[in-house]
Amino acid sequence: MKFGDLNPEQKKAVTAPFENILVLAGAGSGKTRVLVHRIAYLVKEKNISPGNILAVTFTNKAAYEMRARLERILDTSLRNMWVGTFHGLAHRLLRLHWKEANLIQNFQILDSDDQLRMIKRVQKALNLSEEKWPYRESQWFINNNKDAGLRPNDVLNNNHPHHAIMLSIYKLYEETCQNNGAVDFAELLLRSYELWQKHP
Repeated sequence: MKFGDLNPEQKKAVTAPFENILVLAGAGSGKTRVLVHRIAYLVKEKNISPGNILAVTFTNKAAYEMRARLERILDTSLRNMWVGTFHGLAHRLLRLHWKEANLIQNFQILDSDDQLRMIKRVQKALNLSEEKWPYRESQWFINNNKDAGLRPNDVLNNNHPHHAIMLSIYKLYEETCQNNGAVDFAELLLRSYELWQKHP
């Protein structure tokens, strides 16, 4: 495999043994190039199947660029390779394993606006006005706890009346989403994490 466009430190990272590697470099210094070459090296030189490689990025644009570069270097389609954003990869995983994740097969993804509408329905069902219980505060509470890996029953109840109401919103929101086959963005990550925990 040719590494003509890589400097010695980049080549060292690309050809490093199978272990955790931390590459620290500034913007525009070639981190994506190193990652792409590392993956190509593993496929070409170490005979690792592309389907056994996971490459995660923060944006769809970066994921598309990485996949396109890899396909050029390897001169093949990499549809079975796991390249994408955290949420995109979690979505793909849940579509493949919807039953094990306790979802319906055609589950729907809620964007931020959809989530707010669902919270509004929940709070109306609980007779909680937006004036006293702002929807965005409820949204923050739900997403913050999901990001921390906490389901309603896992959230520490500090016996404060406000906290108890927020927990009741979270609980009913979870039930409503489950009954409607809906998954919000934070749920994509938490449900994927739980899937790995329960079904290694």
